[in-house]
Parts: sequence; structure tokens; C-alpha cells
Amino acid sequence: MKRLNVLYLIRTWAFGGSHTIILLLMRHLPKDLFNITVVPYDTWTGTDQQFVNAAEKEGFTVAPDRIPWRSRTAWFAARNKIDELIKKYDIDLIHAHDTNSIVLTGVGYKRWPCALVGSPYGWWQPKFHIRAHINHWMERNLGLPNMDRVITVSNDMKAKILWGRTPEEKIRVINTGLDLSKFDKGAPREEVRKAFGIPDGDCVVGAVSRLFAEKGHKYLLDALKLARKDAPHLRVMIVGTGDLRQPLEAYAQEIGVADRVIFTGFYEDLPGALRAMDVFAQPSILEEGFPTSVLEAQVAGLPVVASHIGGTHETLDVGKTGLLVPPKDAPALASALTELANDPERRRVMGRAARQWIERSFTLEDMVRKVKDTYLEAWDEYQKRRK
Repeated sequence: MKRLNVLYLIRTWAFGGSHTIILLLMRHLPKDLFNITVVPYDTWTGTDQQFVNAAEKEGFTVAPDRIPWRSRTAWFAARNKIDELIKKYDIDLIHAHDTNSIVLTGVGYKRWPCALVGSPYGWWQPKFHIRAHINHWMERNLGLPNMDRVITVSNDMKAKILWGRTPEEKIRVINTGLDLSKFDKGAPREEVRKAFGIPDGDCVVGAVSRLFAEKGHKYLLDALKLARKDAPHLRVMIVGTGDLRQPLEAYAQEIGVADRVIFTGFYEDLPGALRAMDVFAQPSILEEGFPTSVLEAQVAGLPVVASHIGGTHETLDVGKTGLLVPPKDAPALASALTELANDPERRRVMGRAARQWIERSFTLEDMVRKVKDTYLEAWDEYQKRRK
């Protein structure tokens, strides 16, 4: 078997779980089988640099090339750039990790002299966001059907892909695996809590995500207000950056909970931040594919309270490692958080079960093996269709 030159195309709107997966694959896919070249986008937002920074920090070299995408009129320039990259790096297989790249490579797929793999990680589709609906319709019906293989993260996402024209036999559900050793590092609990002025007796509910509307932080603040009567020792810790940082801070002030909320901003020591928490909250209001942050929280031994939305339920052993509540339901979220805040023994039992659940169900070795096998299947499929 020849060593395959693999091109990763990734556009970054905000750094998240898909990027964690990409970095894990870059590090752990067998080097004797795959040589990976990563090319981000040149967009008007500049957010692709966040991924570049994260990759370089982990010791990876990101190619100096960029896919031009300052506006949608760059369609032909972007496709010509992909042509150029295939020749420059002698590419055997493209793995497209976002909607843009999947559509760019899937439309007119016969143009590319290489195998194609596409990965839709999750689709958030607000009711009146017409552009998002159009983009995902194109991905489902024009991009993904022409991939040699499609990798997605949950059965919920597989069902959504099947709304389009992709044959089921092309789809591989590969759950996210985590490098567990990463979570044994970082600052101790006492140090992080002291740095943020958290008293020993407080029960900290943490959330780790970009601060965008679909992540539902407003409902977490509303739940905190409702829960304060029965759980006055409850405190919320929000880790992450995004456009809603200032509006959320203002809202916390407006509803009278600002004194019980900590906004950390970007916090480099994720294991330390998780260690400072007692409960993890995922109050998302729009579809989640397979939220990595919920997996990471369970590795850290935290019980989870999450919105019952998308593929989130597939990340939990429901009732044993976490609780599900309806999205946008602050009273239900408050009730679940109060229940756990006032029962430290239950938190400990769920936390122990959470770590064991991840160790048993979502191993890095399993993810890497399945991705390796899927790449080889895609390569074989390409060999067949080019004859």
C-alpha cells in the first residue's frame, strides 16, 4: 500500500470540537500510511488564524497556502486553488471538514484526480436563517452525495445526511475519541478556584464553548436566577470567547446574577478549568452533532446537564452520567442544576461513572482506526470510479 498524500481543507468560523478532532487525526493517524497537508481559508473574518495558532502550538506545520474566500464570488478562484494544491502536494485524497469545502469539492467532483471524503460535524439551522438552510441543502444534495466516503460523528447526523441524496452505504459514523492523558495535566482545582475567587463551599456549574446565540448561555443565566432560592451556593463559570461576551455580561447584570457569574474569556488550561467545576452545563438551543465539550467534561469526572437536542444524547449514559432537559427551558435546567447542587454524593457517583463511560465508549484508538479504514475505502472507491 502506497503512502497517501492527504489534503485537509478546513474553514473556521469559530474554534470548536471539529478542530479538536482534526488535530487528533493529524497527530495520531499512522505516518507510514498518510502524509497530511492542512490548508485553511483566507476569509474576511480572520478566524482561520485561530486554528493555525492552535495547530502550531501543538507542533504542527500548517501549509502557507490559503483557499481564497473573501466573498462567494471567489468560487472559481477557490476551485482553481484546490487544483493547484493537488498538483503542488501530489494529493491522493482530500478530506473536506466544513460545508464550504464539501460543496467546493463535491460539485463537479470528476474534476479532481483524487479520492474525496467529507465530514459534516453538525448543522445548526435557525428557523429564519435562509442562508444557513441553503448552504446545508447544497451540502446534503450537491456535495456529500459525490464523496467517496462520508464521515460523521453521530447517528443523529447520519439521519440528517440521509435527508439528502447521499447513499447510506457511503456513510461512516465515527464517534469522537479523546486523548485522555491530556486531562491529567493542568492546574489543580484549588489553584484555579482561588484564581477566580471561588469559595470552597460553592457549587460551580461550568460551560465551555464559543459565546454564540446557539449555545444558549442566556438560558443558563436565567436558570441560575431561578435556582438561587433553593441553591444559594450555586455559581456559574462560562469559559470561552465570542460575539456575545458583552451582551451576556450585561444580561447577567440586568437579571441580578452578575455577582454569581464568572466569564473567564479564553482560558488556555482546559483541564484546570474543568477541574474547578462541580457540574457541567450544555444549554444549547440549536442542533449539536456530537458535542466534544460534553465528552471532555465527562473525562474530567463531571456530571452533565445538557439540552436534549441533536446528537447530544449519544454522548451521555443518560441518567448515569448526565441529565437531559428540553432546550430553551430555563425552569427545567434550573431544577436539574438545583438537584445536583444539593446532592454532592450523587455528583460524585455520576462523575465516577462519567469517566468510566468515556474510557469504555469513546477511545482515541477506535476513532483513529476507523478513520484510517475509511480513508483506505475511499481510496479503493476512487480507483474503481476512475477506470
